[in-house]
Amino acid sequence: MRIWSAIVGLFCFFLLASCAKNEDVTIIRLDRQLFFDKSPDSVRAFLNRNQAVSQLYFNANGAGNDTALVRELTNRANNPALNELNAQIQAEYGDMTDLRNQLSEAFTNIKKDFPDFKAPKVATIVTGFLGPDLVITDSLIVIGLDYFAGPKAKYHPPSQEFPQYILRRYQKEYIAPAIVFAISDKYNATNRTDQTMLVDMVYYGKGYVFTKTMLPEAADSLVIGYSDKQLTQTFNAQDAVWGHFIDNQLLYQTNPAIKQRYLNERPFTAEIGQACPGAIGRWVGWRIVGRYHDENGSVSISELMHNADARQIFQQSGYKGQK
Repeated sequence: MRIWSAIVGLFCFFLLASCAKNEDVTIIRLDRQLFFDKSPDSVRAFLNRNQAVSQLYFNANGAGNDTALVRELTNRANNPALNELNAQIQAEYGDMTDLRNQLSEAFTNIKKDFPDFKAPKVATIVTGFLGPDLVITDSLIVIGLDYFAGPKAKYHPPSQEFPQYILRRYQKEYIAPAIVFAISDKYNATNRTDQTMLVDMVYYGKGYVFTKTMLPEAADSLVIGYSDKQLTQTFNAQDAVWGHFIDNQLLYQTNPAIKQRYLNERPFTAEIGQACPGAIGRWVGWRIVGRYHDENGSVSISELMHNADARQIFQQSGYKGQK
């Protein structure tokens, strides 16, 4: 009995120790604060209390003294339509448990592989699209929830500025993967002197592998932004996609205009066909890096991210368009 008790006690100790290592993510709900008291004095105090957010999100130093910004935010906080949107967002997100848990998991996993990582503060805000969707730094993340209100919301980001294939991703499930991918850039070593498309492809591929490693339950569609149908079709047609890259000698292409056709966001890759999604070079890069990581099980995610030799990763991946 003593031995059994000791084993149980030791198990509990390690279990508690493991749980204690989880990164504590506190989400500062500025979306609630801004709409609580809507007077100009309250808005000014709101900006002064949150100077780091004001500087990062509104690009305003001493934002409380920026009379134009105070006036604009006051008008928006009192706008009935924006109040209706904010109410829909509050109903959609509740207490943020899902997002908090996702970020806690990701930050904990990143910390294990990259001990220098310090979890940034996270703030959410609603301004009626006055600022950007996401702003991410090493110390602070600001999420514009109005962008991620979801398809049921009454108001959405302006369609004249955002094409439909971008608007489709403005849902809460995409937030955590987008944040983790952005964080990956800090650890994604790249040879800046090599201007070939392969380097860019491997850069994206490493970022996606990093994101899946830190958020293993995240669907591939949320990581890269393709629909499930696009992922299936592209996977099944990857021999043809790869053939296009080889036949047109794209891997070592350095012409920026040509690289953009395969790496930038587009509704589809016209050079291959209307069924081929945009940014197809990023997807192929994911296939290359994913195969390399699978074939080299002894290579840790830290070693992968710090490997700046894209050509070596490609050559040792053995990828030739195979499923």
